[in-house]
Amino acid sequence: MSQIELSDIFTVDREGKPTIKIVLFGPPMSGKTSMLTVFNALRRMENPKTIVSALTKIQDDTGRTVFFDQGVFQTPPFKGKKFDRLRYQLWTIPGEERHKTQRDIVMKGVDAVLLFLNFEKTAEEQNKVILKEAKETVGETFGSKIPVVAYINKSDLPAEERLDKRDIIKSLIEEGAIHSDKAANIVLTGSCLNARNELLSILTSPKRDEFFDDSNRLRIDKRPDSVWLIVRPIQKLTQLAVEQRLEYVQNF
Repeated sequence: MSQIELSDIFTVDREGKPTIKIVLFGPPMSGKTSMLTVFNALRRMENPKTIVSALTKIQDDTGRTVFFDQGVFQTPPFKGKKFDRLRYQLWTIPGEERHKTQRDIVMKGVDAVLLFLNFEKTAEEQNKVILKEAKETVGETFGSKIPVVAYINKSDLPAEERLDKRDIIKSLIEEGAIHSDKAANIVLTGSCLNARNELLSILTSPKRDEFFDDSNRLRIDKRPDSVWLIVRPIQKLTQLAVEQRLEYVQNF
């Protein structure tokens, strides 16, 4: 078999770039927009103002995101693979019940799902409802042909205000989103708020030059740990999606 390219296993956009569509599926006020803001900031580190203003939002009169945000960025080729760069489309869904129809629209053509859950104790029921809906929306391919990774946001909350991670994992297993033997690798935690604040701190630091290379790009070894924690679920989803599709093509 000839060398497989990413364009052989992913949809190609209008510019001819292989593209993976990842949807952040989670309850309202869980921090989905904050995650997209961080990813957008990673490709726009030249201007501190872009860290909170780069994404296009459709909002209701309370200022909450009700439709979707879209961020497109690229990462280097997979290590050891001669792939072209893969373009990402990261979408959020509006978490409020009245926007279910819009959620269905956003989910069309999804390649991978990031279950974006909330550590807050007050969000326990919302987490369960959104998990059930994600499974119903994707259908029988949920967690198999359409890979799923869970990210639990707001790990910076005091322990007494957080849900027990084990209970969240139990719900994920019960809904078929994950298998118990894989929980350690695909149930990840972090704080989008901490990541955004640390990036902003770097951008406004009097020692800013220490964090950037000659091309004025943030050095990988200078990325805060909080940022790596929210990059990991996207990397893991990409890995799962590529592995699954390569296996299918090679066995076809």
